[in-house]
Amino acid sequence: MGKVGSEDQESSCARHPPYVQPSINPVTDIASNDLRCNVGGATGVAGLCEVPVADATTADGSSELFKIVESGYLTTAAGSTWGTEVLNENYERFEVMIPPGLVAGDNLLRAEDIALHAASQPGGAQLYVTCYQIRVSGGGGVAPAGVRFPGAYNESDPGIQVEVWGGGFSEDTIPGPAVVSV
Repeated sequence: MGKVGSEDQESSCARHPPYVQPSINPVTDIASNDLRCNVGGATGVAGLCEVPVADATTADGSSELFKIVESGYLTTAAGSTWGTEVLNENYERFEVMIPPGLVAGDNLLRAEDIALHAASQPGGAQLYVTCYQIRVSGGGGVAPAGVRFPGAYNESDPGIQVEVWGGGFSEDTIPGPAVVSV
């Protein structure tokens, strides 16, 4: 995430917390407004990406969001792995194809990585959230209904509270709405 064409725009597109403090990242409170774009993520970045990203500084993450891609527990003929392992193998990069039918204009793209190693107890899921300011051009006119953060997840949702240790785990239920078809 954060690459525009061949240029890495991570620092100019992503809304990062204004300071780093271990207690603010990850977000573990499912009811917190920080679940939208992380702590300090309601404020747009000062510099924006040149080509596909434009001024979306008034977006604070409180509007409805819909899911365009997800990657959870992956099972193939070669074995099983987590989407986060694939992310790590790709040096923390995850390519996302913006659906061609998506409504054109300035948009907020919310990326989320959920660590489940401590998720057997309420409040154990660790959500790493970053929002990107993007401009969709030449798109269609589709803006699907979505969900709001906080409110999209409950503490007891499968995929938020889940036991992944002990050998009994076989499939992942990814929290939130289904991926939209645009």
